[in-house]
Amino acid sequence: MRRTIPDLPEDLWRHIHSLMPMRGAARAACLSRAFLQFWRCYPKLTLTKYALGSELKGNTSRRINCIIRNHSGVGVKILRLGAYEISRRYFDSWLQFAVRNSIRDLEIVNCAFRPTTEVLGPFRSLANLLLHYVHITSDELECLLSNSHALEKLDLFYCNEIRFLKIPCELQQLSCLSIEACRRL
Repeated sequence: MRRTIPDLPEDLWRHIHSLMPMRGAARAACLSRAFLQFWRCYPKLTLTKYALGSELKGNTSRRINCIIRNHSGVGVKILRLGAYEISRRYFDSWLQFAVRNSIRDLEIVNCAFRPTTEVLGPFRSLANLLLHYVHITSDELECLLSNSHALEKLDLFYCNEIRFLKIPCELQQLSCLSIEACRRL
């Protein structure tokens, strides 16, 4: 006897797929054309060495770049990036991917982040920003914050290049600021 997938509406399948952990959603996409379409709109991309585990043998930047290229960018609400040896040219394109797609949550861990207005443009929908073990200067952080008008929560942890913190007056929504172990601040 052959099992078949129930005939459910596409939006319900898309919702079910979005609730799956990222690794399971990616594996389902490898098995089914329908799930491949859903993968291209998967809302929570966690692209860290720990999340991807054994898949990250070799060049981390190239692997993560391949995953981002295979995603349409539509529907991404959360983007988590973290790896020790991220190439600068990849990182800038990943951030433009985030800006282009109205990202709400951005988490950057264990890398250097050198934002400029020319590269980034505005983060119109960014509500939560988490920077852990990130090399970013005070001026670079100020540039990022001044282009993130919807920011509600800022979390800085071990960002030791930050010497001072200027919160732009445009950040009317900012209600939670967490700073820990930023030794030079």
